[in-house]
Amino acid sequence: MIRRVIWDLDDTLMKRDLKAEDAFFKDNISVSQGHTLLSLLSEYEDRFLNFDVSMIAAYCQNRADFSVSEDFFRKWFSLHLAYPGTVIDGAEEVLSYLHFLGIENVVCTNDISDIQRERLKKVGLLPYIEEVYGGEYYFKPHQEAYIRACGDYLPSECMMVGDNFWKDVIAPRNLGISSWYYDPNGRNPEYEYSIKSLRKVKEMF
Repeated sequence: MIRRVIWDLDDTLMKRDLKAEDAFFKDNISVSQGHTLLSLLSEYEDRFLNFDVSMIAAYCQNRADFSVSEDFFRKWFSLHLAYPGTVIDGAEEVLSYLHFLGIENVVCTNDISDIQRERLKKVGLLPYIEEVYGGEYYFKPHQEAYIRACGDYLPSECMMVGDNFWKDVIAPRNLGISSWYYDPNGRNPEYEYSIKSLRKVKEMF
């Protein structure tokens, strides 16, 4: 019996305000430099255990051919406090339904938990969320991230939903967590455990 649903956040429950991020880059660096930093941030997540602003800044500064301060990174990462983004269709409906049933909803994200918690609060989803497990402890796909997100429950008592095929589906399934790939654009239609609409989760219960 599933007693806790572990949700990815960005591109699963919410969409970031990328226009605000683009405007921030435009005011501080060039477009190509912004693309470089996004690529380096992704690279950092693949190589390191957790989200540490000082380490991220140093990593990017050592590999980029331009200089940005640590303060730039802190402003960048906190940008979405002012521009939290939008709720994906069906997210509030499903979260509130599971909450009503007594099934716990938690978020497992590679971003900073305090920032993500505040974003959830601003868009009205936080009342349905039991806890936010952020990347300042462990990045997905490190198994410790999923074990933390299970809380006091067994992996077999948990389910995960997310848009990243490896980090939100394969890795947690390897630990015994029933996981579903949120694939609204049908990129992997042949995969058995994929859903195009979040409302499909509601139907599972």
